[in-house]
Amino acid sequence: MSGPTAPGTGVAGPARVVLVHGAWHRGVSWAPVREVLAARGVEAVAPDLPSDVAGVGHAELVAAVLAATRHDPEGIPARPGTATTGTGDRDGGPPVVLVGHSLGGLVAAAAAGRIAERVRALVLVGALVPEPGRPYRDRLRAERDLMVPGYDAGVRRGEGVATYWPDVRTVADGLYRGAAEELAAQGRDGRGAVAAAAAELRPQDWSLLVEPCPLSSWPAVPTVSVLCTGDRVVDPVAGRREADRVGARPVELAGGHFPMLTRPGETADLLAGLAAPA
Repeated sequence: MSGPTAPGTGVAGPARVVLVHGAWHRGVSWAPVREVLAARGVEAVAPDLPSDVAGVGHAELVAAVLAATRHDPEGIPARPGTATTGTGDRDGGPPVVLVGHSLGGLVAAAAAGRIAERVRALVLVGALVPEPGRPYRDRLRAERDLMVPGYDAGVRRGEGVATYWPDVRTVADGLYRGAAEELAAQGRDGRGAVAAAAAELRPQDWSLLVEPCPLSSWPAVPTVSVLCTGDRVVDPVAGRREADRVGARPVELAGGHFPMLTRPGETADLLAGLAAPA
């Protein structure tokens, strides 16, 4: 099963970059990358997914991403009179580069399957990569090397199947481990940046993982897999195997799991190049 390597959209012009956040996060996690893209004249939007709502699954999460592909950051329709259908978005909207980080890879890939004719590229950043028709929970149980042990140390169980992070220290030592040091090596305030990121986290409902992936086959769009070589959440070795499985072009990026925070310029360079007119 593989995706094509040539552009998969017939829509000309610059593409909108739609940035899909990962577990526990909000769209604001992409703010550093959006700032760089805006300075370069690239339109980018990072929606808040309803991922903290009990029982939320593919339908609601994908719908939020599709809405972002049709609307500008202020929520105005991309084209007056644009309507949506149950199977795709062929009746309007700009070409898009869909970017999924971490858990957002499951959502971005499913969204790409809905609007493949408008997707210039699907970019998976340190991402979980779905298998069509299969719940991701089954993969986690069968393939123990997909995740790096210890990333969720200290996370707590909330209501239902939700989890949450109790404080900044726990986030810094678990999910964001290594990020403060990576930033400090660049002369930046690593502890302050991680604390600010931790302050934006919220509970994560995990109903998505037990649902079969709604894709019947991998989307027929160019796919890029960004492998963070120092990733301590999603294993980069398994990530390369996943890229091979779906026919994605691998791109290595130094550093850990959150390049939108630690390497926003390099991340934006890649996305701006993919969004440029064909």
